[in-house]
Amino acid sequence: MAEILQIAGSLGVGAFLGTLIFFIYRIDRKASEKRLTKLLEEDHETRKEHTEALVELITLTKRLNGH
Repeated sequence: MAEILQIAGSLGVGAFLGTLIFFIYRIDRKASEKRLTKLLEEDHETRKEHTEALVELITLTKRLNGH
């Protein structure tokens, strides 16, 4: 990364800043994807647990009602 910034710096301030902004964006994007993946995994697990609880509740309700 340092080499790329040196090359961009030799091309001018605009190229240097553009390259720097790109790298910062890329780092932030990867971090966002990791957070989103973790959130989706947690949501999936929660839905799975809730589905199991609902199935048990439906089964119990049917037994209590004589079905």
